[in-house]
Amino acid sequence: MATAEEVTNGEVARAFHLMADLLELDGALRHRIMAYRRAAVRVAGEERSVAQLARAGRATDLADIGDALAAKIGELVETREIAALEKLAARVPRGLAAVARIGGIGPARARALWQEADVTDIESLRVRAESEEGLTAVSGIGPRTAESIRSQLAGLAAGQEPEPRVSIGRALPIAERLVADLGALPFVERAEIAGGLRRGAPTAKDADLAVATSRPREVAQALADHPTVARVLSRGAQRCVVETHIGLPVELRLSPPASFGNLLQHLTGSAAHNTRLRERAAGMGMSVSEHGITAADGTVTTHEDEEGVYAALGLRVIPPELRRDTDEIARAAGGGFPELVSVADIRGELHAHSTWSDGEASIAEMAAAGRTAGLAYLVITDHSQSLGFAGGLTPEQVADQWSEIAEVAASERRLRLLRGTEVDILSDGRLDFSDELLAEFDWVVASVHSRLNQSPERMTSRLARAARHPAVDVIGHPTGRMHGRREEAEIDFDELFAAARDGGTALEINASPMRMDLGAGRARAAADAGVALTIGSDAHSTSGFALRRYGVMVARAAGLIPDQILNCRPWDELAARRAARLDAA
Repeated sequence: MATAEEVTNGEVARAFHLMADLLELDGALRHRIMAYRRAAVRVAGEERSVAQLARAGRATDLADIGDALAAKIGELVETREIAALEKLAARVPRGLAAVARIGGIGPARARALWQEADVTDIESLRVRAESEEGLTAVSGIGPRTAESIRSQLAGLAAGQEPEPRVSIGRALPIAERLVADLGALPFVERAEIAGGLRRGAPTAKDADLAVATSRPREVAQALADHPTVARVLSRGAQRCVVETHIGLPVELRLSPPASFGNLLQHLTGSAAHNTRLRERAAGMGMSVSEHGITAADGTVTTHEDEEGVYAALGLRVIPPELRRDTDEIARAAGGGFPELVSVADIRGELHAHSTWSDGEASIAEMAAAGRTAGLAYLVITDHSQSLGFAGGLTPEQVADQWSEIAEVAASERRLRLLRGTEVDILSDGRLDFSDELLAEFDWVVASVHSRLNQSPERMTSRLARAARHPAVDVIGHPTGRMHGRREEAEIDFDELFAAARDGGTALEINASPMRMDLGAGRARAAADAGVALTIGSDAHSTSGFALRRYGVMVARAAGLIPDQILNCRPWDELAARRAARLDAA
């Protein structure tokens, strides 16, 4: 465990993110910006102390960290400053970095605010937001973004700092490692992840862990001594809070085995869900808490598992992902829940990239990884020509890629390898390849990657036009959101759903933890509107197929079953669906 004064991985990552933001504001070359962003992501996800690695002269052991970046880490560790960052901050208004960190702004919009509205810090942003001109007159800022910015500024005015949140893709693996290690202790009977991570929330402010033990002090000490932990924040008889090296707070709650179900249920349900349970219990003359269920006569009943808690309230057990205060209490009181989709139900991958565009692995390597992951079919969907920064393919390169796909497919016996594309939806709704070429693919994902700040009418028209195209099988990551970096585009979803339903086109639940787009609410609404859905890992490496689980979490939170997810079906059924649409065109 690091000392309390040690520079944390989160502080190093934030410095590199800030360096990248200021470089972008300053108009630096993209490769310089991306070097700092890659380094920030690498450091933020490192479970060891990067400061300790730097002191040992081993920072370059980390991928994406070369000598120059290692020197800057060492400088930050020793002096708590990076001279190059201070020099850059003197050229670009210092306060603009704070503006860029406001949710929904980011470097590009901050630059526009600076250049078009003379916004240089939070205070000048507030003045502009309250002025007659407002924020929507600035490039890239629509009404919803402006309202979100005003809301955040109100919070800052009240002394509330923006709450830092960690992507589930970074938080969940850490929580899983901690649970596995604590659960292996001889004096621990059960250890489980709880809270938002168990519900599949896209981001988390912390990780909640629940442990059943009769020796809570020893479990708390084991957590404090864990190699992923940077420092202990607080400790009590039944609770221990630590911060990991990636900057994720972890709250450990401990209980005797006899009441573990009560604790786990309490920690897992959203605040609104638990309020509904308390209201139901009160109507039955009882009260419910993390310690047990108390009857009118004061008798307290505890439960070893969650099923007992829900049964005592006359309910069927509710899947964790659904404990969000929608209609789950009523359903649990009635017929219960169908078997929700699981990772094991997914038969194939419909969205994956290779080194032909911006992927990290060859087609052969992706095929081998897909086979190992248990996929029956894999569609390689590299980017189309207009997406130059992602190495998009020209039609001529597509022909060469198809030859390689055919060659690799000929050697595959257990995996069906297929020709696909992630074709860009251009600003007017046209597609980046000709209709003739698109018809020759086995599968087409159509996605928006630029001009996401168009008006709601333009964005909706753009997506709806693509959804009605007979060669488009699915709209990829429909809202374009990136957690912590970019808000979702403003879209009339009723119109998009209608277009997708009419065109027989599916909408994707993109499983990348930075996206998880569509979200659960939109996915549920799409299914209710009769629109088919897919779960796409958007894999850019051989390890990327494991991201499917995040898409499954979204689908489960939406209450979806396997029949509602296209890639839970055999490939021949999807091929027939595509052929029917093309024939009808």
